[in-house]
Amino acid sequence: MSERLIGRSADLKRLRDEGYEVEVRHGFLVVHSVPYVNAQKQVVLGTIVTDLTLNNDKTDKPADHQVWFAGDHPCNSDGTTITQIKHTTSTTTLCDGVIVQHRFSCKPQIGYPDYHAKITRYIEIIQNQAKAVDPKADARTFKPISSSDEDSVFLYTDSASSRAGIANVTRRTAMAKLAIIGLGGSGGYVLDFVAKTNVREIHLFDGDVFLQHNAFRAPSAVSLQELDVRPKKVDYFARLYGQMRRGIFTHPDYVTEENVENLAGFDFAFICVDKPAVRKLLSEYLTKAVSVRPPAPP
Repeated sequence: MSERLIGRSADLKRLRDEGYEVEVRHGFLVVHSVPYVNAQKQVVLGTIVTDLTLNNDKTDKPADHQVWFAGDHPCNSDGTTITQIKHTTSTTTLCDGVIVQHRFSCKPQIGYPDYHAKITRYIEIIQNQAKAVDPKADARTFKPISSSDEDSVFLYTDSASSRAGIANVTRRTAMAKLAIIGLGGSGGYVLDFVAKTNVREIHLFDGDVFLQHNAFRAPSAVSLQELDVRPKKVDYFARLYGQMRRGIFTHPDYVTEENVENLAGFDFAFICVDKPAVRKLLSEYLTKAVSVRPPAPP
């Protein structure tokens, strides 16, 4: 994902081609080895991080002018704090492996046209003071960065979570297997929410055909041509959400006493059926399955 996004985005590719150590991680642009002066007037290296605004899996104009910084607060060559960019200080985990300590603000009148302009402006402010101490200080190291292509369930980057600052929280939804039993007026909307989380496998259980009345109780919109095909509900929803993610599995049968054991081994199950007898069957089986499951390792 990182290499593909950088290759498709002219501003990120330009940063990399100019020798900056850039990678994309969970919707954040991470720029390593930025030289800065600390309070002891030493030149050390920090990291600049910004969330990415994406469109069709390539960068769009940055939504804001701020960045995060990992390291001590950069100083002038005499060891005094650079107040020009100072904003807030708070240790924050943005996503796995990206922990920052500061938020900087440097806002041009018309904003930044792209991420090359945004990143190089902050580097200029910080690095110029480092160069005053060590003329060889340069963030353009041309150091190769190993690919950080993410083992993601999504076909394109989840930039909404990074933009909202909740990427580290959303990673907690990455359970292994989840079942949705019933894809009617409730189950379809459960899937709509769950499909946008990091669950590795989503299993759909429903024996019904997707008919005209279902179209008015389901998320999204269904074309007349799709209704004419009379697809199974599980197949319709798998195709719909398969456009944005991997890991959707279909089970085009009703769950009965004969096959209820197919629900064994799931981390979570949503019961979205309207028949009381079936709800009772599912609830009793799943409760029993949970009670015999071995405890999770500490």
